[in-house]
Amino acid sequence: MYRIFALVDTDPGKDKAVEKKLLKYDEVVELHYISGQYDLFAVIEINLHGKSIFSTVQGITQKFVQKIRMIDGVRDTNTIVPFLSLTKQAD
Repeated sequence: MYRIFALVDTDPGKDKAVEKKLLKYDEVVELHYISGQYDLFAVIEINLHGKSIFSTVQGITQKFVQKIRMIDGVRDTNTIVPFLSLTKQAD
């Protein structure tokens, strides 16, 4: 499983409609309302099915972000693709 993050800017008054559409995607596992330039922060999990990360992440990310951009009310997006993720382990 690979995680990417999408910052989503919505048109005024469209945040709830965008929220509902984003949460219909199986890949969106978390959605947060945030302050600042963007309105929503989406955590997206993509199953690579054993494929090489480097050969597939870019294509999968572009395809999924295009789906987000097609949602009525989405004004702008900024996608974050981590190259290394660390998790704090319990002692």
